[in-house]
Amino acid sequence: MHYTPYRDLLLRLFPNYLKVRKMPLNGGMNCPNLDGTKGFSGCSYCNNRSFSPVFDQAKVSIQEQLEKFVPKLREKYPNAGILAYLQPYTNTHAPLEHLRGIIDPIVAHKEVAGLAIGTRPDCLEDEKIEYLAEKNRKKPIIVEIGLQTANDLTLAAINRRHTLAEFEDAVKRCQTAGLTVTTHVIVGLPGETMDDFRHTAKVVRDLNLAAVKIHPLHIVVGTVMAQDFADGEIKLLEFEEYCDAVAEMIKVIGTETAIERFSGESPSEMLIAPNWCGERDRIIAEVEKRLDLA
Repeated sequence: MHYTPYRDLLLRLFPNYLKVRKMPLNGGMNCPNLDGTKGFSGCSYCNNRSFSPVFDQAKVSIQEQLEKFVPKLREKYPNAGILAYLQPYTNTHAPLEHLRGIIDPIVAHKEVAGLAIGTRPDCLEDEKIEYLAEKNRKKPIIVEIGLQTANDLTLAAINRRHTLAEFEDAVKRCQTAGLTVTTHVIVGLPGETMDDFRHTAKVVRDLNLAAVKIHPLHIVVGTVMAQDFADGEIKLLEFEEYCDAVAEMIKVIGTETAIERFSGESPSEMLIAPNWCGERDRIIAEVEKRLDLA
């Protein structure tokens, strides 16, 4: 195997389970890039509806979501460990007391083996990291910090409103506190080349991140990029180019960092392009073919 699959990381974190399944939950959070803390327009590629199956649960309490989703997942996977996943928006973007009201019930639930938290590097103040580290002593906590790219010029262009330095700082502070840290990156952002993809992969490797999700840039409705794409201002990677880039990134990352995925899909009614981005099996086969030939 040319890379470490995410399941290997989960087996290490949850040795009492042969399988671990993620259970998305909605903490009712917002994003500093949408609520005016940093901006109102959001990241130029992002529409949370396009990737979160629990987007419609924002006003449903965590207790109600646990009551609804745990039995469904348990029925489907009777013996699996349940990894709760706070997915939509930025799940540490709230006062600490508010976070306690969301996270405490999840960690306390007897059927939940651990918790993954999706967030941004600029929403991880020391007191929040200290709190998560306290929870981590009871059940494993995975902090998934979005990066997208290690190129500061691209980060500014896509309106991320944070820097690589902020990402590196947040990762190191979480790791020092004993937390498992993962990230996700986007391949094919406007203007980026293979050199950028390699640089991002090198940053992931050098930070000793536990895992990384690699996504192709895909254009979805309701985003700034959707208009830019319609205006002919964005050229997307072709399928073969994307597979080349992912294979190269995996070679740079090595086997110490697990690869959670390297495909990414959106609901068909929201996806504008490319039409191949949800072809998970095809992407895996092509990337592994390139790795075999390396």
